[in-house]
Amino acid sequence: MEKSNIDYLLDHMTKRRVNIDVLRGLIREVGNIAMNTSYVSLKVVNEWLEYLGWGKNVLDEKGLQLILLVLEENGLINVQWHSLN
Repeated sequence: MEKSNIDYLLDHMTKRRVNIDVLRGLIREVGNIAMNTSYVSLKVVNEWLEYLGWGKNVLDEKGLQLILLVLEENGLINVQWHSLN
């Protein structure tokens, strides 16, 4: 059976030593940031998370992308993906 994006997210965040008990709150915060910001980037999200008390550089690019995928899969946000060259 293929792993889901939430499984990949759990694995990734565990490797980054993010407490799984607070991951739900982190996902919620990223969702709120994405819904209230016209442009979402790693820098923007980490700045907001730091402002909200989560600490510095909570997410890396892979973690942010996985959270956005999970939120999109659950119909909570609609992401327009752009690649930067």
